[in-house]
Amino acid sequence: MPFDPLQFQAEVSLNRIPTEKIPLVAQEAMETGFDGPHVVRMAILENASFSEISDALPHMMTELGLSQMPIDAAAIRIARKRAVEILENGEDPLPSLPFFYYLMVQADYPEELTEVGYVEDSFPSDPEDLEQCRAWATEALENLLDPELREARYADRRKVVEEQRKAALNEWPYVWNSAGRRALLRERYQEFLKDRPPLWLLVVAAALLGWGINSWRIPLVLLAVEIPLVFLLVYWGQYRKLQQECRNILLRMNYPEDKI
Repeated sequence: MPFDPLQFQAEVSLNRIPTEKIPLVAQEAMETGFDGPHVVRMAILENASFSEISDALPHMMTELGLSQMPIDAAAIRIARKRAVEILENGEDPLPSLPFFYYLMVQADYPEELTEVGYVEDSFPSDPEDLEQCRAWATEALENLLDPELREARYADRRKVVEEQRKAALNEWPYVWNSAGRRALLRERYQEFLKDRPPLWLLVVAAALLGWGINSWRIPLVLLAVEIPLVFLLVYWGQYRKLQQECRNILLRMNYPEDKI
């Protein structure tokens, strides 16, 4: 491949080129047309000692107009170059994922590399659908190369997640008049009544009262008031219980107390 000064700068900044290989890189630079005296000097040091090569490297870098590149910028450049190679050559991205993870760690976790660096963590522990894993890895590489595409995809996903969250909230048992809340209240109401004296006892008591006082008006009035009142009190008690459960859940989620 033709000599790429910026790629060379990035690799030197990350110490990715063994010292003994730098003269070979200088020879590639000469073949590409970079034939300044310090590049030529480095090219003939193929069998020289490490110290000679190390001493000549700064002069070669200066001659090429290069300096020490920040570690994160160097890692991002190298990662993007490798991503281009994988996508253009149609390579399987999965074997290269440890390479991107290592670059991310070496560069102290720059934001640009976190998706591709951690993409393998999103795979199942024993993935059966390798094509899906490859698709995720390929998407991470595309996002690395095109930040605008990455932001657009993230925005679409946030929109989907928000819609799902709203849909879930609408069915949350603690939301007023939601289907989930009505079902939960019905279930708890039935459980509550199972452990309480049946309502027919009120009817029997009212009948005995009417027989005892020789009047049915008062027992009927009492039944008309007591039965709805019992249902209302049970419903209100379960409703208050749901309210308290909802409050406790939101507090555990660090939801602001003044907005509960």
